Amino acid sequence: MSELLKVAAALRSMSDAKLQNLITERMINSAQLLDFFDLAEALTKASSVSAAIAGLPLSQAREIRQLAAGTCVNPKIAAELADQMLVSPAPEFTPFESTLESLAEFSKINPPSLNTVSIVTIEVSDAPAQDQIDKDAGVEIFETLQAITELIFDLEHRYVREVGRKSVGLPDLKRLATHLHKSTDYAKQIYELANLAGLITLADGRWQLSVGAENWLGWQQAERFSHLAKTWRLILGDASANELLSGFKKQSGVISLDLQLKQTYPFADGSVSSKIAKLANLAALIGLGAAGWMSTWTKAVLNAEFEIAGKEAATKLPTPQPRLICQADLTLIAPGPLPTQVEITIRRFADTEQIGMASTYRLSALSLSHGLETGLAVSEIRKLLEEMSDKALPQPIEYLLNEAEQRFARLQIIEAGEGERVYLKSTDKVLLAEILNESKLKPFGLVQLEDGSLATRFESEVIYFGLRELGFVAVRVDENGKVISPLAVSLKKHEHEQINSVATDITRIREQEEKIGTAPDDDDLQRQIQLAIKNKAKATFTVTSSSGAEIEFLLEPIGIANGRLRAKDRKADIERTLPITSIIKVTLD
Repeated sequence: MSELLKVAAALRSMSDAKLQNLITERMINSAQLLDFFDLAEALTKASSVSAAIAGLPLSQAREIRQLAAGTCVNPKIAAELADQMLVSPAPEFTPFESTLESLAEFSKINPPSLNTVSIVTIEVSDAPAQDQIDKDAGVEIFETLQAITELIFDLEHRYVREVGRKSVGLPDLKRLATHLHKSTDYAKQIYELANLAGLITLADGRWQLSVGAENWLGWQQAERFSHLAKTWRLILGDASANELLSGFKKQSGVISLDLQLKQTYPFADGSVSSKIAKLANLAALIGLGAAGWMSTWTKAVLNAEFEIAGKEAATKLPTPQPRLICQADLTLIAPGPLPTQVEITIRRFADTEQIGMASTYRLSALSLSHGLETGLAVSEIRKLLEEMSDKALPQPIEYLLNEAEQRFARLQIIEAGEGERVYLKSTDKVLLAEILNESKLKPFGLVQLEDGSLATRFESEVIYFGLRELGFVAVRVDENGKVISPLAVSLKKHEHEQINSVATDITRIREQEEKIGTAPDDDDLQRQIQLAIKNKAKATFTVTSSSGAEIEFLLEPIGIANGRLRAKDRKADIERTLPITSIIKVTLD
């Protein structure tokens, strides 16, 4: 039996909970997996196995070397390696071929810690005070929480396409980085973290908000941090968390997180795609450490005490200041961090120019229209700005507010129904003519109808974002003429999405396995046959005879040609040829 079949068989026998932990800790993208063979293939890829070995804590690193040498020292730790699908299940605990091949890459790495009984106490010097570390970590947390919130609003306002495989285009990264006053690499990390935390998702070739984004906007800072910390802890895994905690107990005073990670994970530097390197970067991003030193609340995170960690971290976040400076150039300056709900409200009707301890927002016709689309009233916006600035608003802002109220919903996008045309209607015929003649909108294939309205075959969402990019203030309305909120549109596509998508994927894979075993379609049969050929595996073929009877053959497929399968029948010691159309079931052995 080939390794792929062995791994797939082991995966089938795993509980859903263990499968969920496996997929999360090995950082496998389960959304595109069809069955257990796809999952087995993803787990046995050289890069994936190398990253998994690089992420093994000290006890598991020692054990896997012993298992590779044919000795099982600690069955409990060996079982942990089996749960990570690096070795076969009990009682064999035999390393898979892919594991042995990747382990050979680490053969030159033999740190002293692999040959010692316990973790060596790490001595640090010139360490900063713990309070200073926590303050610096608090700043990191604040910036990351702001950055993710900015990303959520960016995806609500814009159509961000997937570029490459699960990547973001450089222009979109640069725009986010500019608002955050950070590098494009930082913006890329924010996308990755938001994706891992289930706040954004890829669907239909674009980055969209998941149901978790709505929760995020309603959470306080402590809850947001707790969510990110839980995401980090899930990827780390129980075994690694416990081993790190064990190492911390041997130390007193300020702890170097960088040195502790290096000591606990002896193979971490041996793989470019090391999970530990990624986790170390994420730890710094979400404030589990600062400049390599561990923050106070990290132990609570490792203990899975996320609410406690969130409350501790919240005490080190910058103090909110409910104050705005409204300027005649239509900018709003927040001299300090804003209270969470106030900030969320302002981002509904103002675009961000720069986010940080002091933030700058800008009002525009588009931004105000967005606020009105999401349910705000101009009177509410005016009242909030006046209260926060503690003075009358500059005339330009008053003019803009009045104009936004008068012109709201002047240009409407109406979707007639699924697969039908999308219509653009307005009482301003000059505006429609301008849109029709706009060269940058030619790809949408807009045509003018007898009543003067415009029509297109493109989806309303695509047209909406296309018009906004060019400064046209359009709104989407339903069949009753009610304005549709951009946030509601984004979340509607995922209203049935479960919070834990990995669990959903596991359910789907099991359903597919059951379907293959009971009522496979032609694609399922072809896939099973190709897997058997590729892995030179035996399979039981159920075929129908001319009389309608079902006959089973245990065969070793060789190939397919002209609609017929060639296979070796070892039992009869002959080669059989079967019409593909007569095969009704294939079971890999």
